[in-house]
Amino acid sequence: MSPFFSPPVSEDYSDIIVRRQYLPIDPDHIFPEQIVNTQYSILYAPLSENLSTVPQIGYSGVPKLFTFQNTSSLESSGILAVQTQPYLSLSGEDILVGFLDSGIDYTHPAFRNPDGTTRILGIWDQTDQSGTPPPGFLYGSSYTGEQINAALFSSSPGAIVPEADEEGHGTAVAGIACGSPDPESDFTGAAPRSSLLFVRLKPAKAYLRDYFLIPGDAIAYQENDLMLGVRYLMQTARSLQRPLVICFALGSNQGGHTGNTPLEEVLTAAQAVNGTYAATGTGNEVGASHHYSGRLSSADDSIDIELLINHEIPGVPLEFWSDSLSLYNIGFLSPTGESILPVYHGPITSRTFHFLLENTKIEVYYTALEMLTGHQMALIRMLNPSPGVWRLRITSQGIPNGNFHLWLPVSGLVSPGITFTSPDPDTTLVIPSCAEPLLSAGSYNAYNGSLFRASGRGYPRSGVVKPDFAAPGVSLTAPSPGNTYRNFTGSSAASALTAGSTALLAEWGRQRYKTRYLSSRELKNLFLRAASQNPSYSYPNREWGYGTMNLSRIFDTFGRP
Repeated sequence: MSPFFSPPVSEDYSDIIVRRQYLPIDPDHIFPEQIVNTQYSILYAPLSENLSTVPQIGYSGVPKLFTFQNTSSLESSGILAVQTQPYLSLSGEDILVGFLDSGIDYTHPAFRNPDGTTRILGIWDQTDQSGTPPPGFLYGSSYTGEQINAALFSSSPGAIVPEADEEGHGTAVAGIACGSPDPESDFTGAAPRSSLLFVRLKPAKAYLRDYFLIPGDAIAYQENDLMLGVRYLMQTARSLQRPLVICFALGSNQGGHTGNTPLEEVLTAAQAVNGTYAATGTGNEVGASHHYSGRLSSADDSIDIELLINHEIPGVPLEFWSDSLSLYNIGFLSPTGESILPVYHGPITSRTFHFLLENTKIEVYYTALEMLTGHQMALIRMLNPSPGVWRLRITSQGIPNGNFHLWLPVSGLVSPGITFTSPDPDTTLVIPSCAEPLLSAGSYNAYNGSLFRASGRGYPRSGVVKPDFAAPGVSLTAPSPGNTYRNFTGSSAASALTAGSTALLAEWGRQRYKTRYLSSRELKNLFLRAASQNPSYSYPNREWGYGTMNLSRIFDTFGRP
């Protein structure tokens, strides 16, 4: 591979997310930019330039890490009715559904037409450097539908298109959303005649995994690779002149939970293009004890927050966020009683505290005015923390009556047994589901009508209603690599079902409005208007949003064609 293409995949380069209006670092020391959209670019710098951490390039400049959100449904969500109703017969035809995930088993019958040809029109494999990147990209290999068909009808498909899905997550998500019917396995996807686009994400670089202190076996993907993946999906959809539904089945706790992270802003901007829609899930963080919220009512108040670390670990990161008019001091008390009193950190400060008796070091990056939200935030890195109960002491800087929140990393990116002892189950929806324009689905059990026990709850710190609704997410049948099927549960399943339903509604919109696409706002409001509601609850609420997704009811309330 030419050195020109090495920085995006090289472990010797850091990745930097920047607003295109300005470059925060000397361009002589960076690799040429990768444009995401009119708002964001990705830059690459040698790690020797020390441009990789939050104090060096700012909080929003460091790519955050995302992981999987997974741990009959077509009938309960109204999908089967619109597939089989003779005046509708919706199947997602001429609609593209795009995925950013672990990979896809393109040989699986779930992604093939009856004649054996593929329904996948494009793959960008970020992990494969043997081929040609998509136009305008610097890494990975792209494969067209023609190349995939050539592989499928050859004796050695992998020699032509070396695409795989070692985790199985991407194959399952894509199949739930738009898998082809398989009567023998009693399976069909929500939009079985839609076409697919796929981005196989490359694993996060080692320097980011180390910086965010994630376990060595954790599966993690970088925010900037996801942002560029969105660009690929949109670029390909434009070339094919088809509507696009982006299915996002990953999640993170890194960010202010207001819908203003770079990834959320890119997904929001994508939906400004008519015919582009994005669907995601609220995650599986209820019960994980990874979120704490509090409030101080006067300048003299303080509160101690207990963090349980039940075994030795190399470290753990936490994020502290407060409302825009509030400022707080943060101190620490170790399990043996050694303390760092709450201190004023200044407008932008990076400080390191040493616990001599504990052999623990705590690094705190603090800003009173985070760039994208305008809120106070602190990134706390606890290195070699002693097992036991740690206490974070929060005091006010004299501007009380504001809420504050702390988040541990999302499940899968933090060691089990690292929890808050008095967690708050609300505001546990993951990023990017906090962005108001996106379709954000909670998860419920379609077999008994109960909310999935781990389904992420709203509301975001912005106060908008999230989730928008709940979709089936328990024990869905999903394709698995090797031409098999399996049960699939969690937010990723709900995300996939919502994306497939969006494709059906987009198809109906093209039939009804010949001269234009449904806008993302129109489509979202159709979903909300038709949501089924239990008379025992008041709506909207933090668990169910506006109710449960009911696609067929849209046509009852709006009028059938």
